[in-house]
Amino acid sequence: MIIGRAIWGTAAFTVILLAAVAARAVVPVHPEAACAAETSSSERLYGIPAALLHSISIVESGRYNSDRRAVIAWPWTVMAEGKGRYFPTKAEAIAEVRKLKAEGVRNIDVGCMQINLRYHPDAFANLDMAFDPAANVAYAARFLKGLFDATGHWLTAASYYHSQTPNLAAAYRERLVKVWNGTGSAATQVASAPPRGIRPVPHAPALTAVPGSPRVEEARRAWREQAALERQEASRIAAAYRTARVAEYQLRRARFMDARAGLSAATRQ
Repeated sequence: MIIGRAIWGTAAFTVILLAAVAARAVVPVHPEAACAAETSSSERLYGIPAALLHSISIVESGRYNSDRRAVIAWPWTVMAEGKGRYFPTKAEAIAEVRKLKAEGVRNIDVGCMQINLRYHPDAFANLDMAFDPAANVAYAARFLKGLFDATGHWLTAASYYHSQTPNLAAAYRERLVKVWNGTGSAATQVASAPPRGIRPVPHAPALTAVPGSPRVEEARRAWREQAALERQEASRIAAAYRTARVAEYQLRRARFMDARAGLSAATRQ
């Protein structure tokens, strides 16, 4: 009976999934709306604050639409060698990536969320999937969620989505916050670090149940180790600064005492 139920449940899920795929095939989403639709869905699925993932997509692949007078995340975006390229079709974007790789370029960002193919080589089975808005955004959502689980703070996680180099992360965060505030989201609700032991937003299912989680766990360990190294370095810098200040004070005091002793000797004479 349990086996029968399990089989029926699997079959029902398959039917529902196929129906959903068919529905999407019948009513295709326009490229201008594709990234926004997927980021909104992933925000709900992974418990990401409203419009945060969407705002990241705007910063990453946004281009100005003169008809709408707005910046819109574009799914067929390719960034390489410091240059952003916006293609009218998925096929053209894929062709550009293949061309770049043939030329020896490896540092390439793709899709709605600009996933880097060099640093995330196993994110997608192929380029067709890499430029699929659903797959591209879902991977970014899992990556962002892993960063949040490692840091406990959404804006820090969003900054690290771009870079863990302090000045680069800070600049990215400043730009992102402007976009996020512009969406009308209540960014201030999660702008500050949450109280110890309290989460400001609901959590998505544990990442152990999400494909690719071993890579996230490995990244978490790397982040923690890097954070520990940065704290140690900061402590060493602070200690060196204190030592230098003490030495400077002692030198000034010694000079003052010498000058005082010299003045006393001159007065006695």
